[in-house]
Formats: sequence, structure tokens, C-alpha cells
Amino acid sequence: MTAQQQFWIADHEGVKARVLDDESRRLWTLVHGWSDATEPVGLEFQWIRNVDTGGRGVMAHDAAVLHEGLGWVPCGPPGYDDPVPAPEPKTIAKSGSAGDKKE
Repeated sequence: MTAQQQFWIADHEGVKARVLDDESRRLWTLVHGWSDATEPVGLEFQWIRNVDTGGRGVMAHDAAVLHEGLGWVPCGPPGYDDPVPAPEPKTIAKSGSAGDKKE
């Protein structure tokens, strides 16, 4: 499996957001006026999204890292459709006695 490509962009105030393909990066930089940026560090602000509720917000990077366990992940800017992660395949545990029915 290949690593997912990602690009970081920043608005005119320096708040960073993650987009997941070059086409989106070009759209946000050329049309919406954002600029190319590096991955956020320290107290730099970034957009985050909750994977359970879909809520969005801005948080300092160091704080965002601490909230990952609560379902908050980096995301794109407002108006960007973050791809929904593919669901993990379900595995069905089979009982060892499933075929040993006695009447």
C-alpha cells in the first residue's frame, strides 16, 4: 500500500490546512488565495475535524496532537470535502464448534 499524498496550505493569517491531492492544492492556492506551506509544528494553528461528529475547528498543532485520541484529525479548509476514510474490513470470528452440531 502506498502512503497517501498530502499537501499543506495556509490562509492569509497563516492558519494551515491539509489537502490530499495536487489538484486540490492548486485550486486552493490559485483560486482561493491560499499559499503552499510546511506541515504545522508547535503553536502554529491548523484546521482539524472530528471523525465521529464531523465538527471542524482551528487548534494549535501541539494541542491538536493531544486531541487525536479523541477523534480529531488534520483536515482541509472550510469548503474542502475531506475524503471519508475507507471502513476497515470486518472479520467474522468463527466458533470452533460451528460445524459440530449433535442432535
